[in-house]
Amino acid sequence: MPPKRKSDVLAAPAPDLEDDEPAAVASESSVKRARKSDAGEGSSTGAKKGKAAEAPKNWRDVVLEGEEEGDLPIYDDCNDIRRKIRILQREPNFKITHWLKEIGNINNNSYQRFMKATGATGGASNGTYYAAYVYFEKVRIAEGKKKSAKRLRNEEGHSGGLPREDRKHAWVLTG
Repeated sequence: MPPKRKSDVLAAPAPDLEDDEPAAVASESSVKRARKSDAGEGSSTGAKKGKAAEAPKNWRDVVLEGEEEGDLPIYDDCNDIRRKIRILQREPNFKITHWLKEIGNINNNSYQRFMKATGATGGASNGTYYAAYVYFEKVRIAEGKKKSAKRLRNEEGHSGGLPREDRKHAWVLTG
């Protein structure tokens, strides 16, 4: 009679393979094995195309021109950055407080104000906007992704980057 518990199987002495070959073959076939993919070991999209597979760089290793001075031109509007943040929040084990600390020690109140703002320029003067843009730009470069069509249009239309001020709260004087 076969053992009823897993612990009984582990505690039982190993059967003699010489005397009981069919039993060894039967137990060998019941063992689960990992699936084998068609692409081979260590496959990645780069390996399928014939390129050498290299590990993606860390976003912290990427250095952007003007980043240190805070003069980096921004080509994604606030709505794009908020959308990217919401996508990032869906990742498992993602903690917003850890991310805010990594991108520049951003205050949670500032982040909440930025996320509640609406419109393409809503929250443009907020520090979260600049820090998140720098983070997403570094990640894009580290992963080797191309620029979006909207981003390319913004680069053509705004040579110095999008303005970092909320246009809803601007004063207009007529003379």
